[in-house]
Amino acid sequence: MSAEISYGTDRASYDYASVPTRSSLLSRLRNAGDEASWRTFFETYWRLIYNVGRKSGLSDADAQDVVQDTVIAVARKMPQFRYDPAKGSFKQWLLLITRRRIHDHFRCVYRLAGLAKAAAEPLRNTETVPASALPPDAEIDAAWEFEWKQNLFQTALARVRERANPKHYQVFDYCVLQNVRASEVARMLGMNSAQVYLAKHRMSLAVKRAVSGLESELAAQSSSAA
Repeated sequence: MSAEISYGTDRASYDYASVPTRSSLLSRLRNAGDEASWRTFFETYWRLIYNVGRKSGLSDADAQDVVQDTVIAVARKMPQFRYDPAKGSFKQWLLLITRRRIHDHFRCVYRLAGLAKAAAEPLRNTETVPASALPPDAEIDAAWEFEWKQNLFQTALARVRERANPKHYQVFDYCVLQNVRASEVARMLGMNSAQVYLAKHRMSLAVKRAVSGLESELAAQSSSAA
């Protein structure tokens, strides 16, 4: 796997609908030389890891470093990854790796700060990083859960958008994603209120089904990777 990675800034720039079944992706990741699969893995998860790092208090540059460190750690551990229900899912496994990389980075940051201070105060002990300097696991876990759901939702949304009636998707976008009033949406799209409410209802159900389908894929991925 190449260590050279690049970061985008626009969430919409990645085609979430093109993400293959995660179980097949995990299976292919055991081959460290499969560049295409590792690129897909990176594009699928880097925003998740990056956003959790930022919410944990890291700078933009430090959060990008955590993304790279996490992907490298996954590449090293992936050949030995085996699903064990008693130990949790792939989601929890990836969280554990990410959390460790975030903690490692904070230790590095505070150690460097301590060394700089020690140059002026030679007697100061700089070896120990206080636990209070690290973000609590619960805080990282909460950020992870939120970002994971957002990542899942964006993927489901892209899949629905591919198959949906364009005008119906516009209704969903305006009413649900942008919170525009149904009467205003009806006026903009040349529809009556009943048509807007019906389209909104159908699209909402389609998105929920897509999210459920992705959750099922994620549950199956771990057993397939065993």
